[in-house]
Amino acid sequence: MNLLVFHIISTRDNISLRWEKAFLKEGWKVLFHTPCQGTPYPGIPGPELALLEVGNTFYRTGEDLKEVLKVRTPVSLIVFAEQEKISNNQISAFLNAGADDFIYKNLDERVLVAKLKAHIRRIMPTINEAAAKLTSCGGALLIDQDRRSVRITGKTGKHTELVNFTQKQFEILTMLVSEERRVISREAMLERLWGESAEQVYSECVDKHIESLRRKLGIFGKRIKTVYGAGYMFTG
Repeated sequence: MNLLVFHIISTRDNISLRWEKAFLKEGWKVLFHTPCQGTPYPGIPGPELALLEVGNTFYRTGEDLKEVLKVRTPVSLIVFAEQEKISNNQISAFLNAGADDFIYKNLDERVLVAKLKAHIRRIMPTINEAAAKLTSCGGALLIDQDRRSVRITGKTGKHTELVNFTQKQFEILTMLVSEERRVISREAMLERLWGESAEQVYSECVDKHIESLRRKLGIFGKRIKTVYGAGYMFTG
C-alpha cells in the first residue's frame, strides 16, 4: 500500500474530505486536486491510483476521460459521481473509455477503503511493476530499475534507450529523478549511496559521477542542474 499515491480529483466537500481523512488514517499518501481543464493532476514518481469525479463540467463524457488517459497513466483509475448527476449511459461510457470501476459519491468511506484494499490486492503485480519504473514528471525520461536502463523520449517522440551506466551513476540519476525539482546536497548523496563509508569518500567523487552522467544523457544532461553551495537538482 505504501508504494501507491492516491489522487482524489474532486470538489472539496464533506464527502471527499471524509474520504481523504479515511485514506490518511490507513497511512496512505493522498493528494487532493480540484477538477480543471487539461491535465487533471501533476504526475509524481511512483505508481498512482486516481479517483476522478465525473459528470461535472470538465469530465462529462467518455471522450473526456480518454483525453485524461492520454496525459496521465495511473495503475488504476476509478471514477465516481453523485447519483442524481449521472446516467447509466454515462457510467457505461466511462467504463468503456478506460475507467477500472465506478462508484457513487455517497459511498461510506469505510466501504470505500475496503473496496480499495480488495482492488489493490488484485492489481498488486501491476503496482509492483510500476514501482520498478520511475518516470520524470514530463514523461520524457523513464528509469527501469529492474533492467537498470534509461529510456529518453525526444521532442519528435523517438525513444532512445541507454544502459551504459555504472552502478553509482544509475543510483544518482534515480535519486535525482525521484526527488525531481528538489535540491539534493552532496552530503545527502554520499550518505545514501555509500552509507557508513561516506566519510571516507570525497564530495568531489559525486561531482565526477554527475559530470559523467551528464555526458551519457546527452542533451538531457542539461536537466541536471548544479545549485551552487547546495547540491544538484533534476529539473524534469
